[in-house]
Amino acid sequence: MRRSVLSLFLLACTAGLFAVSPSGTLPVMYITTKNKQDVSRETPVEATMYVTAYGDYQALGSASNQIPLTIRGRGNWTWTGFDKKPYKIVFAQGQGQKLLGMHKSKHWALMAGADDCLGFLKNTVGYALSRHIGLPYTPNQVPVELMLNGDYKGLYFVTETIRIDNDRVNIQEQQDGETNADLITGGWLVEIDNYSSDGNIVFKEHNGESVMITPHSPEDLSTRQRNYITNQLNQLNDAIYDLPLATGADLQDILDLTDAARYYLVQEIMEDCESYHGSCFLYKDRDSIDTRGQKVFPRWHFGPVWDFGNAYGRHQERFIYDGPTFSQIWTEQLCKNEQFNERLMKLWYIYRQQGHNKVLADINSFVNAVSTAAKRDAERWRNTNVCNNGDMNNRKQDFLDRMNWRIDWLYSQWGEGDPTPLTSNEPVFTDSSQLPSDNPRMLISNGQLLIQRGGCRYTLTGQRVE
Repeated sequence: MRRSVLSLFLLACTAGLFAVSPSGTLPVMYITTKNKQDVSRETPVEATMYVTAYGDYQALGSASNQIPLTIRGRGNWTWTGFDKKPYKIVFAQGQGQKLLGMHKSKHWALMAGADDCLGFLKNTVGYALSRHIGLPYTPNQVPVELMLNGDYKGLYFVTETIRIDNDRVNIQEQQDGETNADLITGGWLVEIDNYSSDGNIVFKEHNGESVMITPHSPEDLSTRQRNYITNQLNQLNDAIYDLPLATGADLQDILDLTDAARYYLVQEIMEDCESYHGSCFLYKDRDSIDTRGQKVFPRWHFGPVWDFGNAYGRHQERFIYDGPTFSQIWTEQLCKNEQFNERLMKLWYIYRQQGHNKVLADINSFVNAVSTAAKRDAERWRNTNVCNNGDMNNRKQDFLDRMNWRIDWLYSQWGEGDPTPLTSNEPVFTDSSQLPSDNPRMLISNGQLLIQRGGCRYTLTGQRVE
């Protein structure tokens, strides 16, 4: 009996003949777990991997020469709430890899973007804003297509995780369980968190809001470390609320207000309603002695940015701390600080003059790079709870509509901003050591605002103009 066309089609699907495969427009990462066992979030499993070359991205390993690593699930809601899962991969001790042109490391995240229905642009643009507004370190990400145990998983983003490292959060690292009084002053990498764990440090913000802090480095604290960091966080809490400190210091002595303003500006442009509620990192370097024998007490910094999954979630004409969906620790109080606002208005002016067009260029470049792979991703995850970004041009327009609406509203509140440069001791320049130290003068050239120092001209972001 001749089989029907429908039965042949169903048989072909069962045989995998119509399975979705990589688009060929991005690098492809192949990961195979030991005995092809499933990946869980709780326990890392042994695996091997290789990445194919594409465009300017070089291959890493090969099908015949695969690289050992471990893989496990990562995330909280993004792991439990979606069919397309995010992962963490870790290479062996002493065998960190320089993945896809990024800095060498053992630790990487494979971000799925399953919850981003705005064309995978939330994290992409949040990171672009961070870079162009001038935060010292922003995680890098590169789009790839992932094959896991022979199954096409779609479009993923190989992303640098937030860690203390020369090429990431560049501060001194201290050991878990340290007791030396000089060494426990830093470095510290902590997170304002919304998931409780045994190691959390919990206290009350002065408005009565509960604050949970998760130490990430060091992670397992000695009693001396826990007492030190608890005292530090309480001092920061007091200073943000302008309460007198026993040391006589004030907020600008213990918090880098320029980086705090940079961090806040990114979150406000992204209308990230969860920004100071979770995935909000702070860090501090170790105390030291300068060349004159004076003790140096490094300040706390907000950053790096991470996880914009709730960006543009409210679409309301209000600041992120005004009637928030999630608590916004310290945010409203910071915005009452005069020195913080002075820096914020300078950064707002710089962003509008020079940063915004760079972000728009980054958006266009990104969409062009991933559009074909995004269609394959949509095919792979059709009829599931994963966001469909198959039409990237429409998703880009949706994103731009929200972003431009937000910037227009912020302009209605803040106006032009302050055109004078940041103070010389807290410059916006990414490499201020290359600039002369004399007082700058502002000038206009072909409609562009420039700074003149020592007979040379620079853009507001520190690029020399020939």
